[in-house]
Amino acid sequence: MATQSYRERLKAQRAETRAKREAEKAEWHRRAELRYEIRKLALEAVKAGIRARGDKLSLYSHAQLVAQANAMIGPWLIEQARR
Repeated sequence: MATQSYRERLKAQRAETRAKREAEKAEWHRRAELRYEIRKLALEAVKAGIRARGDKLSLYSHAQLVAQANAMIGPWLIEQARR
C-alpha cells in the first residue's frame, strides 16, 4: 500500500476539520431554533391566557408579557417545542 502524499494528507485533514465545523454550526442552529420556538410558544400561551380572562393585550407592556412568558417556560414546554 502506497503512503499518502503530503498534499493528500492535508486535503483529508482540511475536509475532516470542515465537516466537524459544519456539524457544530448545524447543532448551534438547531439549539437556537429550539430556543426561539420555546419563547414563541410561551408568549402565545401568555397572550391566550390574557385574552381568556377578557383583558386586552394593550394593557400589558411587552416587557411584562415577556416576563410572564419566561416564568412559564418549563420542561413540559421544552418537550412540546421539540415535537
